[in-house]
Amino acid sequence: MTGGVRLKQPKKDLRIWLAAVAVLLVLAIAAGPPEGGAAIQTGLVSMMLITAILLIAAALLRAFVIPKFTIVPGRLQLALETVVGAFIPKPKPKAPAPVYKTAAPKGPGLGERLKKLPGAVGGWAARHKTALIVWAIAVAGLLAGSLAVGSHGAHEDVQIAMRDAVLHDVNRIRLFVKDVNPALIAAMTVSCVLLIAAALIRLFVVPRFKEVPGKFQMILETIVGMLDGMAGVGKADKPSFIGGYVFAAGVYIFSSTLFELFGIQAVTTAGHSVALPAPLSDVNAAIAMGCLSYLVIFFGGLIHAGGRGAGAALKEFSLPISMSFRLFGALLSGLLVTELVYHYVKLSFVLPVVVGVLFTLLHALVQSYVLTMLVGMYYHEVTEKPEHGE
Repeated sequence: MTGGVRLKQPKKDLRIWLAAVAVLLVLAIAAGPPEGGAAIQTGLVSMMLITAILLIAAALLRAFVIPKFTIVPGRLQLALETVVGAFIPKPKPKAPAPVYKTAAPKGPGLGERLKKLPGAVGGWAARHKTALIVWAIAVAGLLAGSLAVGSHGAHEDVQIAMRDAVLHDVNRIRLFVKDVNPALIAAMTVSCVLLIAAALIRLFVVPRFKEVPGKFQMILETIVGMLDGMAGVGKADKPSFIGGYVFAAGVYIFSSTLFELFGIQAVTTAGHSVALPAPLSDVNAAIAMGCLSYLVIFFGGLIHAGGRGAGAALKEFSLPISMSFRLFGALLSGLLVTELVYHYVKLSFVLPVVVGVLFTLLHALVQSYVLTMLVGMYYHEVTEKPEHGE
């Protein structure tokens, strides 16, 4: 009894929840801080305080507010019913069960399927014996190599690693006569690879295009058509330059984001090796990409719509800032999360691979789509000619 109101929640669910909280609390105390000792970290204390506050608020609402609910709801009742209704699915009307003359035969039960599982696994392994042997040899070779290389010595502090990921003031690389950050080397590498690939495709692939496209031609035409559609290319009043820029920007963002997955190493001025990061994880590269995109929009409006187009572009003065920091923040967040996971020994075996690949692929797709869509949309707005009345 609480305030004369009986709580009608199932006792079993409450006991399961309390047992789960108790187990988590015991594990948190047993784990303790990194230096050892039975203590609770600040984040866990905050979590328990927030949970206690939410439980007290829920008990007060259940004891003093819910019994006063009326048919015509007040503001608080309406807000609560709206929030609860958003999370509770509405029951679907049940359709009348069809009547069959004969009962349908039941499939094999769980026990029978488990009995057949070893035979199915053995058959699959026999069909893919060669692939499994190659995979086992590759894993054994990688394991032997990692054990032979061993540890690199003192473990770098996580704060230093994350600070260097943002500012690039610790790990520098000598480029001719000047020390630069690794992101510049990564940007130059990606640009060279893309330029060489573009030249090879133009010289040896494009002249062999056919009316019935092959796989590679189909992929190129699909990507170009999608980006041209976003940029508005194909209309009578739209120049083809914006299509080429949008394609180049999208491919560069996608490729430079995936670049960090290869783990290409470079030697720093201190004599140790570091993996080259994604070029756009450097704020300078992100600002350059945002400002270049804005200048394309501005001069497109000035050339094709005159002063009206330039004025429309100048109204969006915050566009280069938003595009730059959207790229920088999205790519840097994935890098920092991966760095943080790598620095915890208990999580640094399998989880970094999954986290790094998922974050990188997600950012590569999303950021390429977002920037090309924004550039095409704003370019269409500033170059659109006003419709004259009849």
